[in-house]
Amino acid sequence: MDPGTRGAMCVLDSNDPAHIALFDFHLNTIYDAAKWLHDQNVNVIWLEKIHAFPGMAAKSSFGFGRSYGIAMSICEIGTKGLLPKSVVPRVWQKHIGITAKGSMIKKQVAQVASTIYPAANIRGPKGGLIDGRSDALMIAHYGLSNI
Repeated sequence: MDPGTRGAMCVLDSNDPAHIALFDFHLNTIYDAAKWLHDQNVNVIWLEKIHAFPGMAAKSSFGFGRSYGIAMSICEIGTKGLLPKSVVPRVWQKHIGITAKGSMIKKQVAQVASTIYPAANIRGPKGGLIDGRSDALMIAHYGLSNI
C-alpha cells in the first residue's frame, strides 16, 4: 500500500500470479477504500512507512502524517483489525533493484513493475503513469517475497 496523496493499494495473490487488483485512494472515499480492501479478503498487508524529512515544511510534514494515519485506518477497518507490516521506501526499492535517484525513481519503479507484471494497469488512457499504482504494486511484490 502506497499511502501518498495520490497513493494506491495493490493486492497480489500468492496462489495466482495473474491476479492483480489495484485501487486508487485519491479517486475514492476512505469508506470505499476500506470496503474494497475488505472485499479482497487479504491476510497480510504491507504499508509503505513514510515520514517527514528534516527541513520539510510543516504543512508537508502534516500531510505525510495524515496520509499515513488514513492508510492505517483503512487497513484496520477494511480487515477488521489486521495491522499492516511496514517497509521503508529504500528497502522495497532496493529489493526490486532501483538505482535511480530523485525524480527518476518513479519512472524506474514503473519500468520494473511493467517488466515483472506486464498485465498490470499502471498507466492511464493516454499512456501516462497513474501515480501510486506502480509503487503499490512493487510494495505488494516485496511483500510476497517477505511473508
